Amino acid sequence: MKTVGLIGGLSWYATSVYYTTLNQLTNQRLGNAHSSQLLLFSVDFEEVRLLQEAGDWDAIEKMLSGIAIQLENTGADCIVLCANTVHLVADTISQKINIPLLHSAEETAKELVRQKINKVALLGTKFTMEHPFFSSRLSQFGINTILPDEADKEYIHASIFNELTKGLFNDDTKHRYIEIIDKLKGRGAEGIVFGSAELSILLKPTDCSLPIFDTIAIHCQAAVDFALSK
Repeated sequence: MKTVGLIGGLSWYATSVYYTTLNQLTNQRLGNAHSSQLLLFSVDFEEVRLLQEAGDWDAIEKMLSGIAIQLENTGADCIVLCANTVHLVADTISQKINIPLLHSAEETAKELVRQKINKVALLGTKFTMEHPFFSSRLSQFGINTILPDEADKEYIHASIFNELTKGLFNDDTKHRYIEIIDKLKGRGAEGIVFGSAELSILLKPTDCSLPIFDTIAIHCQAAVDFALSK
């Protein structure tokens, strides 16, 4: 089994879901008492959050690249960033290591192609929704992306940072997201991509009027496939 290097803490709550999902998928594949072989470096999210708000992505890239190099030197065979937003600097990180970085958007695009989905709505932080690093990856696979309107984008961004990354999940927030998804369906979306890991905790497939593409589940499946490949 290959070793998966995780860069987590972005948020810690989402990282716990990554950890659990990776181990569950590995055990489902191998049975008995098997679990994933992982190296985890968990950062202090407040440091990253402040850099994000300041727009200092160079500092974020240097921090995460340094961690990726440490994980590689410690024995990781691939790198997984346990948050979509920091994939904004994923390509630069990838250039500084000698092992694969499994890109969340690329793995999501492959799954959308398998499901024959051509147009999706993307929900996540404003960084994920407004910067092209995620939607452009989908576009490379022929998938069109639509975004919520400005008011809904502001609400989604604020709720992610003020509630979801802190492990706070309430019914009012859930109902507002369902309303947003219904509006996006009316604009032609064939599916919803959860571009923030915490959204898959807030909303379940039965809550939504469109198919959900949970980037945590997709990303973890790709990591397990890699780890168990020969």
